[in-house]
This record gives sequence, C-alpha cells and structure tokens, in this order.
Amino acid sequence: MTDPKDPTGGASGEPAGRDPDRVPSQAELDAEDLAALERSSRDRDQAALYPARPGDPGPPPEALAVHARIVWWGAAVIGLVLTIYGFFNLGTITDDLRGRLLEGVVADPANSAPESEVDTLAGFFPPFMLVMIIVVLAIEYACLVAAATQHSRHLRNFFLAAVVVHLLCIPVGVDLLFRYPDVSSTMVVLSYVQLILLVVAALCTLRSPVNRWLPESTRMKPTRMMRGR
Repeated sequence: MTDPKDPTGGASGEPAGRDPDRVPSQAELDAEDLAALERSSRDRDQAALYPARPGDPGPPPEALAVHARIVWWGAAVIGLVLTIYGFFNLGTITDDLRGRLLEGVVADPANSAPESEVDTLAGFFPPFMLVMIIVVLAIEYACLVAAATQHSRHLRNFFLAAVVVHLLCIPVGVDLLFRYPDVSSTMVVLSYVQLILLVVAALCTLRSPVNRWLPESTRMKPTRMMRGR
C-alpha cells in the first residue's frame, strides 16, 4: 500500500506509480543518456569559457620576469637617447622635414601635402613622434610588469600588441626624424638596434615556459555561447 504522504511511492528516487523492479525501455535509457550527454557538454563549455584560475601559479618564469625586462630596458634606454637627441635638434629636424615636404610639392603636387600646410605638418610631426616614443614605451613596461605580477595572459598579449605597433612605427619615425644629411647617422643605427631588442623581448614572452605558466586563454567562442542558450 502506497503511503499518500510519500510522493515517491516508497522508493528513493523513484517517481510515484513506477515499479522499482520494472526494466526501463530502450527509449527511456536513450533519453537518460542524451540528458547526461547534454549536461556534460554544458559543463565542458562552461569550463572552457570561464576556466578556474589556479590558486598559486608559482613564481613567473625567468623568460618573462627577467630576460624580457632586461632586453626591454635596453630598448627603452635607446628610446630615451633618441628622444633627448631629437628634442635637442628639433629645429634642425623640423627644417629638414619642411624642406622634404616642399620638394614633394614641387615633384608631385597631386600626391603631396598642400604647400599651405607644409609648415603645420613639419612643426607637428617631429615633437609628436618623439613624445610617442616615451608613451609607447611606458605602455609596454606597464603591460610587461603586470603580466608577471598579475599572472595575466591578456596583459602579456597587450604588451605584444604595443610592441607590434612600436615596430611598425620605427621605420616611419627613422625616415621622418633622422634620415637627413645634417643629422647623425648613429640615430638611424640605434633605432634599428631598438627594433631588434623589442623583437627579442617579445619572443621572450612567447617562450613555452611562459605560455605554460600563464592561465588558459578565455577567448569568447560564439558557437559555444549559442549552444549554451
């Protein structure tokens, strides 16, 4: 006799009215398997989207905390030298750039800046580019240090992005700032030495010990998000 106060029919986990000795049908077994697979897939997707951060990742690898910083400091010292030299010779660089822009107006008026804007461009770009050397270096340093202290893959990637932007700007900066007869050719050489050092610093942060130490990537995957709805 079934107890009316016991909705399970007296058997733990069994719904009311179900015979605990009854053999489930194949359809019921398939439905239970599908439900278990769905729960397992949902749990895996959730874990992939939001992986658990390790409680104690240990000290950062030397490639990130020491080697990359030492090489980056070499590039930063060169950047400081270039900036100081550029501001001390700003008048010469501005005059040389103005002359180059005027030559462009005469040689190819259709593809050069208007003559009325030559003075504005020549006065703006040299100091702007010299200041940006320091700004980009400051961003790189902040991301590099924080990647090691905060155990952050994203900050390491931000450092790499800043380095890539810096590398792309160096050839343009060399051409506009230092590639003139009355400017020391040493500045051109130092600029490309800085480029090499930045490449080495970036490669240090990409070494396998660093990738193993950093947490797993938490990139958003649209297909998984759609399946989770």
